[in-house]
Amino acid sequence: MSCWIRLGIEPTQDLDAIRLAYRGRLPAHHPETDPEGFRALREAYEQALRLAREDDLDPDPETHHEPPPPHPALQRFYTILEEPSLRFDPPVWQAYIAELDELPLNELDDISKPLLHALFDSGPLSHNCVNLLAKRMAWADQLLRLDNPQQIEALLNRFEQPDPFDTGLMRDWPPAAQMETLWYFRSLEYTYQQRPLFEYADFVSTHTCLAIPDDPVLIQRLTEQFCHAAIPNQTFYAQLQARQEQGEDNADLLYMLATQANALGAEEQALECWLRLYREYQHPQAERWLLELCAHHQPQRLPLLIQAFDRLSNPDSWPAELDDAAHLWGSPGQTPQTLSRWAEASHRQLGGIAATFIDWRLDGDDELPLLAWLLQIQDDSELHRLYWQAWALQRGESGLLRLILEQRPSDDPLDGLIIEGFQRQAAQQLHWLEHNPVALALAEYCRDTQPGAEMPDGLLEDSVRSACREWLRRMRQYSAQAVYELNRHFDMPRMFTVPFAMKLQGQMAEDGVTLPPMPEGDALWQWHRQQLFMLATLDQPTRWLAMIDPALPGQLQYPSEHQFAATHNLLLNHQGGGLLGSLDRSDAAQATLATRLSTLQRALESERLPQVELLADCLDNDDGRLLEDHPLGYMLLCAVLYNDRSLDEERRMRLRNRLEAVDLHGAWFEPWRRDLVNGKLRTPPAAALREYSLDKTQVDGLTDALEHLRVQCTLPSTRALRALQKVKDDPNQDPGLRCAAMAVLSWGERMLNNDPQQPQPAPWAFWKLKSRLNRTGYSLHLLAVVLSGVLMLQSPSMMAAMSVVLVLAMVSGTLRRLRDLGRGVPSLLLLLALSRVVPFLPLLLLVAPGDKLPNRYGPPPGIADPLQGGLQATLRRINGQ
Repeated sequence: MSCWIRLGIEPTQDLDAIRLAYRGRLPAHHPETDPEGFRALREAYEQALRLAREDDLDPDPETHHEPPPPHPALQRFYTILEEPSLRFDPPVWQAYIAELDELPLNELDDISKPLLHALFDSGPLSHNCVNLLAKRMAWADQLLRLDNPQQIEALLNRFEQPDPFDTGLMRDWPPAAQMETLWYFRSLEYTYQQRPLFEYADFVSTHTCLAIPDDPVLIQRLTEQFCHAAIPNQTFYAQLQARQEQGEDNADLLYMLATQANALGAEEQALECWLRLYREYQHPQAERWLLELCAHHQPQRLPLLIQAFDRLSNPDSWPAELDDAAHLWGSPGQTPQTLSRWAEASHRQLGGIAATFIDWRLDGDDELPLLAWLLQIQDDSELHRLYWQAWALQRGESGLLRLILEQRPSDDPLDGLIIEGFQRQAAQQLHWLEHNPVALALAEYCRDTQPGAEMPDGLLEDSVRSACREWLRRMRQYSAQAVYELNRHFDMPRMFTVPFAMKLQGQMAEDGVTLPPMPEGDALWQWHRQQLFMLATLDQPTRWLAMIDPALPGQLQYPSEHQFAATHNLLLNHQGGGLLGSLDRSDAAQATLATRLSTLQRALESERLPQVELLADCLDNDDGRLLEDHPLGYMLLCAVLYNDRSLDEERRMRLRNRLEAVDLHGAWFEPWRRDLVNGKLRTPPAAALREYSLDKTQVDGLTDALEHLRVQCTLPSTRALRALQKVKDDPNQDPGLRCAAMAVLSWGERMLNNDPQQPQPAPWAFWKLKSRLNRTGYSLHLLAVVLSGVLMLQSPSMMAAMSVVLVLAMVSGTLRRLRDLGRGVPSLLLLLALSRVVPFLPLLLLVAPGDKLPNRYGPPPGIADPLQGGLQATLRRINGQ
């Protein structure tokens, strides 16, 4: 087929027309998909160029003047371009340039432009070869003398780019193979340099059959690019291993081995290389890969590894001036890279302790969720220990930091890295604590036991506040004077992050309560568990007790002499809640706990009835949240508390102000409120009770019981107390009425506890008229009377005397039995009077149950502890709850 037919044009000498025709047909014959068509098109293109240059187009020489033949140097250049064995061979081009050096300057100038134009039409060439010619012809210096200087400059700039390989290696290849290989590797290099790596990986992964020149530089570059793009290649990996076995050992080789091993799935080999890269070269990619490995295989250790990789400089010394901001150097901190890793890890949804620890490191102020996990004994003891150490790096004193330094290496690679990092950071922080002037000044100040010791100048300056905060955040034991003075000089709540429980310790120090001395060695961990648990309990009891595992208090041990031992025992006995009423406010720790738990809702949930002072505190802390929509119940509660004279006058005045602040509609309200303020308790009208969903019978029972306590100074009947207990325990009742019933019951319990209860005398002690006799004793008493009467009938002489004794014994037993029912002499007289009509009426006392509570005649007979668990627990037992 004619070259003109294949190009699709008529024979012509117009080189531009030939070039356009070639370019128009080129997309239809890609060298990869149609190598034969490409080769035929290329040959047609080169033949057409040759014919045009040789002016072999006119069939009639008589009508055409034959142009002069091209200069031999040009002809030689055309031959180089058209011959595949010469086109890409640098020595051939060097020899041609040597021939040009022999030409006269005028001839060299004449062929300069034809040579340049020939390069425009030559197709793919070796940039190295063309560059030799371009520099010899100095085209870059002649741009202003040339046509189309911008195109020529772009062409020369393109030729400045290096060849992807030594093109001389393919001099003997077929043209199609030459073109395909050169195009492929130039495209590959462009993709690597100019496009994202995933596009490079896609390009490499496309299946093709390609000749690759045996160029070591090309192979090395491909190896580096494959490693950088994480493209697995077994051949390259084997070559890298061979180089290592031959003794080559450097960071670049280790990096390529690591990336190839990882891409090929050889994780153990990759881990070995990455570990060396991290330990020997601190390679940043090593940290990234190790973090990804940890996230994939051991996600709960990822925060620990992030912490271990943090690396801050450790200054040898600090300024002598205490107010210099440089004192913060070497204290706990995080590099920007570590902070970004925390943020990145927070989006991984790691869950468990890993997520909790990351939240703490990002926020820094909410430590309770982490402590709830740390204080609990965990199944994975190694993970538990590592998180303890991670916490200690931020919050531990010198003793804990030394324990970290004494930690033995781990056989697990990741755990080993974590321990190494922790030990490096522990040494840095220990150096800060033991040598920094700010830390030393604070420690010396806390050791000073002289009253009114002055804080060293400079420690209160804003510039050094951060350094002071880092020292204060570490958990340690302070004397009462030290912790009080530190709280006085530093505004702890305004620090971020806030030193944990320092304000609480200062408040407790005023009551003489301080943390016990810190032990040494492994016992130090247990010391921290004990103190952290109780400080968290006292500081935020509601949140903390709801957060921890119920088994945690039982896992902690407090010596009996420990100031928190009694509080710990209470927590063990009230793990289901209801702690408030059992707290002893004379104990400083329990008083602190009571202050934070004092709400009306918790008072209602308490297992024991809270004391009246505590109920007043609950009302003050409630701020109307529970009783906001229950004004009558609220006023009844205030009235009960107001009428209790055991409260101090200041509290009673606040209660009176509360009563006077309520304003309800209705003509009945103002007189009723006035009566409450004046101590006259009466039930509101039935209509008002219905309006506010209150039961008249229950309100009447409340006011009657309060009347007994306030006016008669006697305990209400057991029936009345049982009714009040039912009201108090009924969640459907008005909350104010429930609280008022609770206040009455608490008053009654206090009265019972204040009344000394002597054991009841024996049943036969008939002369003990102010004692109680239960049904069993009364039965024996009647039996003795009957037997004595039978004997009396057998001895008529003794009848008169014995009759008097029997009557007295019968009256004594009946009176004592009535006292067991809570009755007195009036009931006895009525019973005797009725007995004349119904002789057997006293026998009813054999079946009537006695009062199960202590009354004004003493405790129930035969019961060692009638109020076991308190009045509320006793009433609940009686009510069958």
